[in-house]
Amino acid sequence: MTFGIASTDITSEPGPELAGFLARIQPSTGIHRPLFARAAYMEQGTERLFWLIADSLGYTPEIVARVKKQLSEKYNIEPWRILVQATHTHSAPSASRLSSCGEYDVNYVEKILLPGFFRAADEAKANAEPCQMVEVTGRCGINIDRRNKPTKHTEKRVPAIGWKRLDGSFKAVMLGYTMHPSSYVNGDISPDWPGAAADAVHEFFSKETVPFVFQGACGNINYSKKNFPYEELEECGRVIVRTVADLLKEAQPSTPYLAVQAQPINVQLDYLDMKGIEDFVGLMRQSLAGNAKGLKAVDIWEDWAKNYNIQKGPGFIEADIAAVLIGSRAFVTSPFETLSWMNPELAKHTTIECFAMGYTNGCYNYLPHDAAYDEGGYEPDTSCLWYRNFRIKRGELERLAENSAPLVDAAAKSAGLK
Repeated sequence: MTFGIASTDITSEPGPELAGFLARIQPSTGIHRPLFARAAYMEQGTERLFWLIADSLGYTPEIVARVKKQLSEKYNIEPWRILVQATHTHSAPSASRLSSCGEYDVNYVEKILLPGFFRAADEAKANAEPCQMVEVTGRCGINIDRRNKPTKHTEKRVPAIGWKRLDGSFKAVMLGYTMHPSSYVNGDISPDWPGAAADAVHEFFSKETVPFVFQGACGNINYSKKNFPYEELEECGRVIVRTVADLLKEAQPSTPYLAVQAQPINVQLDYLDMKGIEDFVGLMRQSLAGNAKGLKAVDIWEDWAKNYNIQKGPGFIEADIAAVLIGSRAFVTSPFETLSWMNPELAKHTTIECFAMGYTNGCYNYLPHDAAYDEGGYEPDTSCLWYRNFRIKRGELERLAENSAPLVDAAAKSAGLK
């Protein structure tokens, strides 16, 4: 397979607001460690893929559209063959429009984030070369289900891919883990545990090995602590990478299957009428009484929701869904904070090993599994407030998994895996 990869610094000076928390020190006051945008380019036969990721909470649809348009036109590649993903760190300048959880920073987006994406993509395409691929799966148990409800569930797998030059050296190590990067509510810019894992790739392999750490379906999954010493965060990164490092070094080259299948899917919303909006706003004002930032978010949501109702906005989100087969496993993407139940749901419908990834090609809202609606809690009940959206209708995670599985099987068939 032809493979290229590049990494570029996208750290700002302290000053922008950081995205992800209502209650935190704002604006940013320091830098824990740098933020990066990374791009991987893959080509095999007629199949091509640009996979971009940055240390960010998530992106507006406009950012995703601009990245896809520029790369598509420059490199004559279909937009659906371009993934624009976020690590979902809660300690980066805001590139999404969450209410009262970090103001969107247009200066950062225009002058640092987008140029970083394009620079990384250009460099990845330019240094693409024939590579061998090795793939393994580790297991790591440092994550917990923060909901702690009867249906609590965690994803322990650490899928990893190593790309080796023809001289045997590791050009890149790509790995994923399912855990919210939400360790700190202080004012430090930080890539959180994905950055610590990227550092650990350098430590376990070489400074010349480019790390590419991606996020899973972690809407319900956290690390067990908050605001712990940074040294412990750095050890978290080592723990994750340690599960796959020796396995990758010992693995024999595998068949570098590559295939991409994608389609838009309309994910249905619990559309509220005017009375429903007023009832929800009343509950939120009562719940957030005395919290000025929270009440401001309620006002923003009320204005949005009533205007959406008056304008007769659609009762769904058109979501870009992709199944990307690399080697023997598929990565299934969606633009939601998908709960980890997406993985066992996918396993019901396909025999291909799948790893669900959220925060890809946008970030719209939490996508809970069916039982979460009876159990209640933040994800199914109130998270839509910050996203300026209605909550997603019950059963949509399961429907998304069922509709994604044929894409997985089609990708596997086109690659010759089945």
